[in-house]
Amino acid sequence: MKKGLGRLVWNTIIGILIVVGGILIITHQEGFVKVVMVIAGIIAVLEGIYTLVNLYKWQFEGATKTLAICKGVAMILLGAFAVYSPFAAGAAFFTTYIYIFAIGLVISGSVAIQNAFMLHKINAALPVSGFAWEALIDLIIAILCFMNPTEIMGIAVTVIGVVAILLGILTVFTGFRVYKKLEG
Repeated sequence: MKKGLGRLVWNTIIGILIVVGGILIITHQEGFVKVVMVIAGIIAVLEGIYTLVNLYKWQFEGATKTLAICKGVAMILLGAFAVYSPFAAGAAFFTTYIYIFAIGLVISGSVAIQNAFMLHKINAALPVSGFAWEALIDLIIAILCFMNPTEIMGIAVTVIGVVAILLGILTVFTGFRVYKKLEG
């Protein structure tokens, strides 16, 4: 009896927090974008460090190695800029940063394509799908950013907020279903 009630309470609390988070995302889009920029910046810095640290393992040479080094350094710089900029710049800066970010994604996607070809050339048995997926995702996001950055960002943030609200409601309902099943 107590086990079912505990799950119900837990799911209800989590569900309500997710719904509140979704509402905050929709009502405070600029703040949410700043948080996402900081998180994206941290991820970019980590990706840049990962690229530079793993150069020796990938056995790239010549132009491919140079491109990988450029990608690693660019990701670190763009990421550091993204972490710093939400606290130092106004809203107009975000559109400019989105274009810079999109250019970085095009470069990253291009390097991923080059890496996939070179890795396949070095050893055809090595899996290159990770590089192919990275390139595809980078290029799709870049295209969306170039199309209309402000509108795309507003739509994306609203969709994220709505999905969070729906996920929160679903979490609460799941809690009730589990409670009913356990309590019989």
